[in-house]
Amino acid sequence: MSLLDIDVSGAQEPKTVEAGTECKLRIIDVRQDTNKHGNPYIMPRFDVVEEPLAKDFTDYMELPHEEMDAKTRARAEWKIATFLNAFSLPTSGQMNPDEWKGLTGWGIVGVSTDDTYGEQNTVRKYVTGK
Repeated sequence: MSLLDIDVSGAQEPKTVEAGTECKLRIIDVRQDTNKHGNPYIMPRFDVVEEPLAKDFTDYMELPHEEMDAKTRARAEWKIATFLNAFSLPTSGQMNPDEWKGLTGWGIVGVSTDDTYGEQNTVRKYVTGK
């Protein structure tokens, strides 16, 4: 067995990025699943490229389905479209979200507080045309 020779005396706690900041985001994972109502969703996990101390965070996107009313469906479609555009992905056709890992795009972040996880960043808006 070998001994570790490390120095973590300067380690800093990960933090959230200030709300309203426009950030370059990198997709580090994408979860595809169904929610407790049986509806499909995707949930990309992001890191902030320029901020080595920024906490990773996710964005939940329910996929359009037949049970959605027209307004909810329109909002879901818009959110997904802006996400896809921000990461230079096609807005129609079959896609494999596993292939999105490592892609970068831009977004304006918000901050929310969760009883379990504390402060976390959120995506307030995806930015296209960068």
